[in-house]
Amino acid sequence: MPAKRYLPWICLVAVWILWGSTYSAIRVGVETIPPYLMIGVRYLIAGGLLWALQAAFAKQKPSLPSPEQLGRIATTGILLLVFGNGFLAVAETRVPSGIAALIVASLPIFMLILEAIRTRSAMGRSSIAGLVFGSAGIVLLVGEPSGRANVFYAALILAGTFAWALGTIYARSKKDHHPLTVPFEMIAGGAVAVVLGLALGEASHFSLARVSGASWLGMLWLITGGAMAGYTAFAYIVRTLPAATVATYAYVNPVVAVILGATLLREPITWNVLAGGGFVLVSVLIILLGNRPKAASVQADLAEEAA
Repeated sequence: MPAKRYLPWICLVAVWILWGSTYSAIRVGVETIPPYLMIGVRYLIAGGLLWALQAAFAKQKPSLPSPEQLGRIATTGILLLVFGNGFLAVAETRVPSGIAALIVASLPIFMLILEAIRTRSAMGRSSIAGLVFGSAGIVLLVGEPSGRANVFYAALILAGTFAWALGTIYARSKKDHHPLTVPFEMIAGGAVAVVLGLALGEASHFSLARVSGASWLGMLWLITGGAMAGYTAFAYIVRTLPAATVATYAYVNPVVAVILGATLLREPITWNVLAGGGFVLVSVLIILLGNRPKAASVQADLAEEAA
């Protein structure tokens, strides 16, 4: 049927746009909602809804994970969401969404470095070339003239990106994937993020009455468009499209984020953004094309990146 033939490509475009738009949604969300409280509530709601949907529509109701599995799920959720998404949300209180997305695009670099360490194998020439290009691009982005993307917040985004890569490598090393892994990762990470936000005193300067309409919309979009629709579309294209095609999201998402940041949030596109972003995106392209045998397994590991 024609509709079924085009559905994977529609879903691919959806992933480009949905996941690329999450950076702008985070940016407007943290304007009036403290970052860790926003991240925590977002994932608690998204994880709870996914769990409820699985329970409602799954042919066989999955049993709860064992205590050992729950420990691994919680560890992964904390690395991905509390450190990965959490550091990004904190940084986006000061850093334009487009620049943040371009720095996060360095994720494949960290993935390859950690995978080389885990497997005790040498990095290939394409990986080294990608590392050089990506590093040069990040240096250019940090030197953005207005000073908004300063070294501290750029380092925070890079630390969060490293945590995300570490979490995916850790999850990849565990073979007993449970059907409830994704919603439980969201719930575990969301709960820890809320506790951390409270410990950091975010509740003391948070008021529901002061939350802007834009922040509510950003939050709603992160839950539905980013975490639920985006993840569902990605899970579908992983099963139906070639890995190299699926991998295009890694360098299309930042472009979408920059365009949306400029049009919706009036973020400036300076020569640093164009040059630095170009270097980062070229590095991702070099890495993905030069490591095609590893692409399929890496794509599955990154399935929750913009969830």
